[in-house]
Amino acid sequence: MIPAPSDVLAFLGQPAGEDGDAQIASHLTTATAMVRAYVRGNGFLGDSPADDLAAVIISSAARSYRNPTHDKAQTAGPFTHTPGLFNGWTLPELAVLHRYRTRAQ
Repeated sequence: MIPAPSDVLAFLGQPAGEDGDAQIASHLTTATAMVRAYVRGNGFLGDSPADDLAAVIISSAARSYRNPTHDKAQTAGPFTHTPGLFNGWTLPELAVLHRYRTRAQ
């Protein structure tokens, strides 16, 4: 399954067809490239990643799309919000990625 912008929107709980599909597509391209590099191409059949790798791509693209400037905190008046931040892979994502990554013995 090749992740699509509608998959990211569904992950975020937003209806499909909203503006920003081109923006999401660029985040998906970047996330896919990072995943492919991390696993050294393992788990990909052509351009299509395995389903669990697609889930990693979708979740990391969603974090990047929601917070493209990678702000650690946003303040508006007396309120502070800490958005999702792509600061590397999460532990569940690493568990999936390590299944495909070739490592030295």
